[in-house]
Amino acid sequence: MLKKLLAWLGREPLPKPPPDPTAMWSAARPLPLTLRIPDGRLNDLIALGDSYQVLSLLGRPSNPHPYDIERFEYPTLGLVVEGGGGNIEYFEFIVQPETFDRNVTPAQVTLCLADGRRFLLDGQTDEAVIAEHLGPPTERDADEEEIIVHYRLEGRSLEWEFTAHGKAKRFHVERLMDSR
Repeated sequence: MLKKLLAWLGREPLPKPPPDPTAMWSAARPLPLTLRIPDGRLNDLIALGDSYQVLSLLGRPSNPHPYDIERFEYPTLGLVVEGGGGNIEYFEFIVQPETFDRNVTPAQVTLCLADGRRFLLDGQTDEAVIAEHLGPPTERDADEEEIIVHYRLEGRSLEWEFTAHGKAKRFHVERLMDSR
């Protein structure tokens, strides 16, 4: 009946939006995070370059329709995952939430380096700890509000945001386009 009415009006019904694949995923739960920098692998299971489907291992993200916007938010983990073309390109760890992050639990992530060294990144980690493990940054920019340091390491772009006092706020890791 509705189709006939719409046809009579000269309009076709709008197609249904595709279902959100994450709606069937289990709820996200707190868990320890470990990032292996050499292969861009989170908790040994989720790698930069992987399909979004593997994020089901973390549970359902908090934001609606993450596939549509290619952004998966996990505030209980202090984690944001972004991508393009259906694949993961970027991890962001929020270790010191700001006022606009009011629902975010600070991330605590163990970073693993190629030589086997490991260290905890949290809100008390300072710039000197990063330099101790990785050497001098490729780039460094500071102003009265924050310090940003950037590294290119093992096929990854690594960027830390620190407070003006040098304490970690955020850590971003992105796959360089010429690596897997």
